[in-house]
Amino acid sequence: ELFVGNIDVELFRNSVPVIAVHQTALVGWGRIVKRLFDLFVGGILLIITSPLLLIIIVIELFSGGDVFFRQIRLTRFNKEFRVFKFRTLKKAYNGLAPEEGFTKMGKPELIKQFRENGDQVPNDPRLSRLGNFLRKTTLDELPQLINVVRGDISLVGPRPLIPKELSVYEKRHTILSVKSGLTGLAQVSGRKNISFEERRKLDLYYVQNWSFWLDLIILAKTTRVILEGS
Repeated sequence: ELFVGNIDVELFRNSVPVIAVHQTALVGWGRIVKRLFDLFVGGILLIITSPLLLIIIVIELFSGGDVFFRQIRLTRFNKEFRVFKFRTLKKAYNGLAPEEGFTKMGKPELIKQFRENGDQVPNDPRLSRLGNFLRKTTLDELPQLINVVRGDISLVGPRPLIPKELSVYEKRHTILSVKSGLTGLAQVSGRKNISFEERRKLDLYYVQNWSFWLDLIILAKTTRVILEGS
């Protein structure tokens, strides 16, 4: 119901009208401009934040356990890639699914609350002290700038899907017609304060109505959200 256009009409052999319906407006030169923008801005941000990245890495090393959280996600055309984030969970729960983590700590009742509350619980007991700070300030996302420069994801786009979500999300193929993003329309529209279904609708709207100007607006709002800590 959110589809509003992205239709081209061409004449095949100068006589037969052919209508091409695109899942996204991000085609042709738009993709090239977006990639160049990702390289330029992502590279600059990676250089500017490198001292902060180094400080967090040192702190994580001294706290024990892995420095990074790594997980297989999906980007454009169902391509798998390994996303990088700073580890925010305690060593005992790192790498475990939420269901496994809550069960291991003897609090299986939190599983339902976690899923029904948009994949979060207040004062998540799995988080380390440093991890709680990193999540509140969004600093745990900084390593994804490496994914941006490598071309795995874009600065702006839908949330990277987990492979197992393919079996439960009916709009997955439309979402996967563009690269996933470090930030996106859902993140600046409420993030965890809106339901999973609403976040997916916002991702779908972004894919079908992409424009370079929309990317700039989302990046500006992302900056505001981070600085306000909201």
